[in-house]
Amino acid sequence: MDGQLDVSPLREHVYAYLRKQMNLGTLTPGSTINIKEIASHLGISNTPLRDALIHLEIEGFVTILPRRGVRVNVLELQDIKNAYDTIGMVEASIVLSCFDKIKPAHISKLEKLNRIMISDIEKNDFRRLFKTNLEFHDIYINISGNELLKKIILPIKLRLYDFPRHNYDSEWEMRNCGEHQSFIDYLKAGDAKEAARILQDVHWSFEYQEKYIRKFYEMA
Repeated sequence: MDGQLDVSPLREHVYAYLRKQMNLGTLTPGSTINIKEIASHLGISNTPLRDALIHLEIEGFVTILPRRGVRVNVLELQDIKNAYDTIGMVEASIVLSCFDKIKPAHISKLEKLNRIMISDIEKNDFRRLFKTNLEFHDIYINISGNELLKKIILPIKLRLYDFPRHNYDSEWEMRNCGEHQSFIDYLKAGDAKEAARILQDVHWSFEYQEKYIRKFYEMA
């Protein structure tokens, strides 16, 4: 664990710090967070730390156990299924409701991001893949203008990649890019229903992706 934190709002800095420790693998699934140790290390009181932990609990990263501490949650297969079902339903709904707002410039951006992902996969370079993938889906999520939806869906996606995972499957990632391209093709064709179907029934379908999902998480 590294460094002292800047102030204001302190709870957000503490939240970011804890998420970073999860991403680095310092805080591992199933482990217990030592509140006193972290508060002492950061030179803060327990209040902003508790606020950050409540935020993390709401997002599903931890469970606060009364009088027993805070446990870092293990990502179970049912959690993954719930996440896929939720993301697929929300993103499909967004596309259907905002289809007329998706302009050629948006489609061009989608194509550019998908090309970047394909190029990185071909180079076996996955360092920015998750970030680029988020940017791809954010193109149409941002069009909705629904800030609440954006706040809900991002933590769910982050939960799927909450701890260090260096086991990217090139075959699966390339297939995902193929699904992106099918989605783009339906956008170009003006077919909102098929574009939404690709998202909900293919791209974010747990059943459709289950073989790769099991492989990805079992390898981690």
